[in-house]
Amino acid sequence: MDSFEKIKELKNRYKSYLSEKYPEWAESSVSTHVSDAFYIWNNTVLPGFWKVFLSNSSMENAREAIVLYLRNDVKAPNYEERARGYFKDLQMLKEFIDSEFGGVERYIGNELWAEEIIYDIARAYYDGKLSEDRALDEMTARVPNFSRASHKMTLGLFGYMMEGRKYTRRASVEATLCFIKNIGRDYGTEEMRKALIATWENIAYYYGKTGNKSNCLRKCCQQISDECGFELPFDDGMFAGIIPNKNNASTLADDDVDSIRYWIYSPGDNACKWDEFYSKGIMGLGWSAIGDLSSFDSKDAMKKKMKETYGDQYSYKNAAHATWQFANEIKPGDIIFVKKGMHKIIGRGIVAGEYQYRPDLEDEEYEYGHIRPVDWTHNGEWDHPGQAVMKALTDITPYTDYVEKLNALFVDEAEDVEEVETTYPPYDVDKFLEEVYMDVSDYNTLVGLIRKKKNVILQGAPGVGKTFAAKRLAYSMMGQKDQDRVMLVQFHQSYTYEDFIEGFRPTSAGSGFEIKKGSFYNFCKKAGEDLENEYFFIIDEINRGNLSKIFGELFMLIENDKRGNSLQLLYSDEKFNVPSNVYIIGMMNTADRSLAMLDYALRRRFAFYTMNPGFNSDGFRAYKTKLVSDKMDKLIACVESLNSVIAADDSLGEGFCVGHSYFCNIEEATDAILSNIVEYELVPLLKEYWFDEPIKVKDWTNNLRSAIK
Repeated sequence: MDSFEKIKELKNRYKSYLSEKYPEWAESSVSTHVSDAFYIWNNTVLPGFWKVFLSNSSMENAREAIVLYLRNDVKAPNYEERARGYFKDLQMLKEFIDSEFGGVERYIGNELWAEEIIYDIARAYYDGKLSEDRALDEMTARVPNFSRASHKMTLGLFGYMMEGRKYTRRASVEATLCFIKNIGRDYGTEEMRKALIATWENIAYYYGKTGNKSNCLRKCCQQISDECGFELPFDDGMFAGIIPNKNNASTLADDDVDSIRYWIYSPGDNACKWDEFYSKGIMGLGWSAIGDLSSFDSKDAMKKKMKETYGDQYSYKNAAHATWQFANEIKPGDIIFVKKGMHKIIGRGIVAGEYQYRPDLEDEEYEYGHIRPVDWTHNGEWDHPGQAVMKALTDITPYTDYVEKLNALFVDEAEDVEEVETTYPPYDVDKFLEEVYMDVSDYNTLVGLIRKKKNVILQGAPGVGKTFAAKRLAYSMMGQKDQDRVMLVQFHQSYTYEDFIEGFRPTSAGSGFEIKKGSFYNFCKKAGEDLENEYFFIIDEINRGNLSKIFGELFMLIENDKRGNSLQLLYSDEKFNVPSNVYIIGMMNTADRSLAMLDYALRRRFAFYTMNPGFNSDGFRAYKTKLVSDKMDKLIACVESLNSVIAADDSLGEGFCVGHSYFCNIEEATDAILSNIVEYELVPLLKEYWFDEPIKVKDWTNNLRSAIK
């Protein structure tokens, strides 16, 4: 039985124990106490879990770790109180383990010391005392819950650590730290330093590949480095210049935020592996013969290996997409809906851990060596709304209506679901100024406007970073990157009150109409249930919609002194209000001459803040200096001169100045990149601005081109 099966077994037995001991507790209360007892395991607060229960000293270390985690990582205002609650449940779990099994050592057995056992064998192999086959035989016999292939990877990892070389595969956090500390004990501080450097390289590589910052591992490595005086930085600065390889990366995405995603999944043909996967607390995927998925750096590499292994008669496009997502995109906390065929849902669960390559789990008929641990919350049979997709694994997060329908299947049993607490990276004014290129005085002015007026419109020319700034402005005011409290919509000519608040829509069966709630309605209801926290509703291109029709009776409700007052909605027999903790941030381009002026009734209810190009901000200057490019410097100087001419032009003005975002997100200011900015972004803009002054366009085109020669 592996560690994840042990966790699942312990959870189930502990839940039954609490139910019997405290019959007056509701089922939901029992589930909450179980979830809280496993808090440090669910959130990777510590590198290991089982050793916490060894002694009072180890329990005290766990208590301190929970306090630090809640204070420094979660930024919880009531961290001490919350820590006491989690620790009390942890103590109750230890009492259960001691009374039921005679202690954690008797319950876990050799697995409790697996890292030390593996280290000793790997050391003997590295020192030439064991052959590779003998070392692998001993590892497999003494730590059987890992495959021979995994043990072979560990032997290689030991060598990389000893030599200070980057390794691209990864052991568990606990095993990695065990290797680093024991290398220092057995070989000396210089070899320990090499092991830390190799791990530093691995963390950076892993971040570039997946966007995961390995927070727990980094924190522990930083502590070791500080204690030994190595001065190796394991803070966020180690990721400077690394762009995560994510298919959906954009200026609106946040690579260090793992928001919950929803997946629909088939456990084998006609769900043939469901009973096994449910009992083991895992989900599995085929294509085992191509090997460990974490060794591939792209989908194309996976496709190539599939063709080599299974034959080149197929494209393997869907298969490679599924295996890539399974290894790199699914994250702990994601929700899995399990389907059988195209018309049945048979389960639901929460992903509980990272990808593992476990070829030892294969049987003669099926190859399912790629697994992830899952805390399965439901097992049964429900009618699927409509027809499900045929693929084995599909990310359904973008299809919000579909996700809502699947979630609705489990509403009646929701109190049995143990929620995984989501933590978010901290975000403050310094981080905002580093990314947005705004002076601190301007930032303070803007934040003051938002808090006082509650409704602010960021206006300015295209390229000054309005949309980019709005979301990060919300983060800075919240103090963390909590995406659940931020919503972004974009207005357009077809956007209506029905989309924004509520309206009649055809039913899925096509038999009539039903009232469907809109984006702002749902957001306000969510915020109203959490009044102690701030919520931000962001509207891009706010002046592109028919605002009178979109806002309707909300014109009055959004005013800062009318918050909390209720009005009867247009369609439903319901009173509605805009909570006081909701802030509205709109964006509009001042250079868009095709749009009419804002409705004065709406204009009165918003404060307007003009965002200007940030070329002179401290953040942009630091960014420009880091690029070390004379041509870039000359081009920006030319653009600043161009902006002076645009601002003085009676037909244009400051609202048409060229923004700094044209020059952002450049890793190296090559001639090709700078030329593309000039020819395909700036010159077309000038032709639009001065369509009736071709000589001026020609002169400034020549100026821009000359700046980068």
